[in-house]
Amino acid sequence: MVNMTDFKLKFISLSLVVSISLGFCFNKVGTTAAPFLKIEYGARPVGMGGAFVALADDPSGIYYNPAGIASIKSPQFMGGYTVWFADLTYNYATFVLPTQRVNFALWGSFLYSDDIPVTTVENPEGTGQEFSYIDGLLGVTVSALLSDRLSIGLSGKYIQQKLYNESASTFALDIGSILRTPLKGARLGMCLANYGGRMQLFGNDLIVQTDPWPEYTGNPEVEARLTTESFPLPLAFKLGIALDVLGAGEAFTSSELHSLTLAVDGIHPNDGEEKLQFGIEYGIYNTLFLRGGYKINYDTQKFTAGAGMKFSIGHRTFAFDYAYVDMDVLEATHRVSLVIGF
Repeated sequence: MVNMTDFKLKFISLSLVVSISLGFCFNKVGTTAAPFLKIEYGARPVGMGGAFVALADDPSGIYYNPAGIASIKSPQFMGGYTVWFADLTYNYATFVLPTQRVNFALWGSFLYSDDIPVTTVENPEGTGQEFSYIDGLLGVTVSALLSDRLSIGLSGKYIQQKLYNESASTFALDIGSILRTPLKGARLGMCLANYGGRMQLFGNDLIVQTDPWPEYTGNPEVEARLTTESFPLPLAFKLGIALDVLGAGEAFTSSELHSLTLAVDGIHPNDGEEKLQFGIEYGIYNTLFLRGGYKINYDTQKFTAGAGMKFSIGHRTFAFDYAYVDMDVLEATHRVSLVIGF
């Protein structure tokens, strides 16, 4: 005779194991809102494969780790332009204002398209109307040095997506820290990015006329609103390490003419598999720079490359950077950014 109690316990146990296994195997790609938040910021870090969590030492670093701007000593402004694929454009800007104890920053980014013709079933060639698509972010950052080696930072962000008459918005936080170890200039960085609310579309196109009692005839149509699903933001935990192999100060090998920095970032997102990013930056006379990077576990992005130049005019400093990213089956992307120090 089969013991039904033992059979039920075994069946329940097997069901739990299968359920847990399926849960771990579930692909979460495409389950978050505002994917433009994953587009990396600044030509310098992009040229290094996005491995910038432990560096983040210029205005572009605010995207990777808000703790990085604590080391900036003078006001700086950065503006950037990106030629994205599918005829999209991605622009961004940051202004950093240092004070005696705390550094502040105001920054924003926008992904947008040119005007798109409105088409319908009745007018597949267009109705004569046009609409635009835009994603936007506006952020405020506070960062400070807790000691000569440890800095922390916090960013508050307002995020909005808008397509035709529909839009969605929410708020999010980035929290980060950077530890400058005494081990030959090695730095450790951590950042939790996009911790915030969910996004849900609202708009006039979701208002429809409907018959509340279709089983009866002669009813007047009433106004109703379609409900859309809400989705979380692309939350990510980032951990990075950077090492100055050549350079002044605490570099592994001291050099006044040359600098060489290696960086590695690991990313744990809530909507995909873990990713690794490797970057390298070589500089000569702290004026000319060459950069390269490689990404692991990305569908399209693999190799990155970039170059930059720093110079001074009077009391102002300038840094111009360019980055190229191979997007495989998609179009390659190009970024340029300019940093002005006052």
